[in-house]
Formats: sequence, structure tokens, C-alpha cells
Amino acid sequence: MEQMAALGGMILVIFAVAMVVGLLVAGLILKFSVRLLQGFSPGFGKSVLVVFLAGVVGFIINIVLASVVGSGMPDPSVMGTDEAAMAGAMMGSLGVMAIGLVASLFINAFFINLMIKAPDGQAIGYGRSCLVALLYLVAMVVIGIIAGIGLGILMAAMGMGAAAMGG
Repeated sequence: MEQMAALGGMILVIFAVAMVVGLLVAGLILKFSVRLLQGFSPGFGKSVLVVFLAGVVGFIINIVLASVVGSGMPDPSVMGTDEAAMAGAMMGSLGVMAIGLVASLFINAFFINLMIKAPDGQAIGYGRSCLVALLYLVAMVVIGIIAGIGLGILMAAMGMGAAAMGG
């Protein structure tokens, strides 16, 4: 039992470190996105705060979306092996992800417009904020895909190593 508690603690620490590192990297990417499209660079702390607030609001909105769409899905125990029902459930899930991605774009644009000001103190405008948010979102998706592939390769290598050790 103590080993399971220690394992749970290690998982929580790894998750917390990954969240902090991810937040810092996301803030840096937002800072560079603003620099590239607007010609000035906001403070790193402000960029991290924008990413954090947009992430919290996006998380809440995605939970609401998943609850609304998920309430219309059939119960998995009722679906059984019905392939059409499973395909429909998967399409509903993909729809929620697509809506969440678009919502994320506009949430990020809102917080960028609200919190990141040009050097003269004026807001950069919602249209330009949408452009910055789009560049930020594309960069984060590309980094996420690269990280996912890297983690998949690492896990496969670990699995092959464990299989080789086992005999």
C-alpha cells in the first residue's frame, strides 16, 4: 500500500513539474508570437499570465462542452459492439475537440487583447489579437504533435527494453 502511495506522489510531482514547464514554454511562445506579428515584445510574466488565464477559462468551457455533447451520447454498456454507435460517439468527441479548439482561439485572443498592450499603452485590437492567437495555437499544436511523437518513440523503446530484459 505504501508503494502505491509513493507512486501516486511521484505521478503528482511529475504532473506538477510538467504543468509548470508547459506554462513557461507556452508563455515564451506567446511572447515570440506577439513579437513576430506586432513588432514589440510583452513581458514574460504578462505572457505567462495570459496563457494561464486563457487556459483556466478554456478548461471550464471545454468541460461544459463535453458535458453538453456527452449527455447526448449513448451509454457504452448499451452500445455493446455496435460499430455505428461507436463511430457516432467518436465523431461527437472529435466535434467537441474541434469546437474547443476554435473556442481556445477566441479565448486566447480575448485575453491577449485585454492584457497585452502596445508600447504606447493602447490595446492591439481584437483582430490583431486573433492573428497572434492563431499563430500561437498553430505553434502549440505543432509542438504538441512533435512531443507526442517523441514520447511515443520513448515509450516504445522502453517497452522493447523491458521485453528484452524479461526474456
